[in-house]
Amino acid sequence: MKWTSYHTKEITQKYLFKFLSLKYTIDFMSSGDIWFSRASEFGDKMECVLISDLTSATLNRDLIEARKKKTLISCWHLADKESVAMWDVYSKSESERKVCAIRFERKDIDKLIKKSWPTDLNVGTVRALTYGKVQYRNLINSQNIEKELVKFNAFRKESSFRYECEYRYVVQLINQFAADGLRVSIGNPTRLPFTVLLNPLLDKIQYENLRSELKGYSNVEHSSLAKWLKPEMW
Repeated sequence: MKWTSYHTKEITQKYLFKFLSLKYTIDFMSSGDIWFSRASEFGDKMECVLISDLTSATLNRDLIEARKKKTLISCWHLADKESVAMWDVYSKSESERKVCAIRFERKDIDKLIKKSWPTDLNVGTVRALTYGKVQYRNLINSQNIEKELVKFNAFRKESSFRYECEYRYVVQLINQFAADGLRVSIGNPTRLPFTVLLNPLLDKIQYENLRSELKGYSNVEHSSLAKWLKPEMW
């Protein structure tokens, strides 16, 4: 099965960023695996919602949850440079704080992910493979919600999330996926064309400790925001 692009022709930004804790940064740098999370694991409870769900007299949450369990998603931030707002979003604890960002050129990782499929996932269980830019729509108190239709429900989010500027790789399955996600290898990490950026919001000691933790890797760089947010270092 081939991947289908969605709203990619309009894109002008060069890079995709994945903001990660130190644990998951090292995991990626060691394995070359990216994570496709089951949509039911996301914090946004209205992932994969349909307009028909929102216009129904009673919201069928069980139906929405069942749909989410048939959807695997790898989420990335689309931009020319990383966002200050994205560094600390969704961190539940200090150990999960997003201290690094993995950066790929979009065209490179598009090719890598498409090349990496099919995986061990049985081809007969896959309904569709789609990648592209999330469309943000006014789904709260809209006067004409029917106009907010999109082709793929996994690529529509409430406009309040627009700051995420999200780009997704989406696997839609015929049946519910039992695990909470799927690891997909996109290649030998020593040969992958990516850069690791350090969180410029860390205090000086945290920042230096992080640099020390990652000193064995050659593709670690200061964030483009570091000179602005940490002028004492320059």
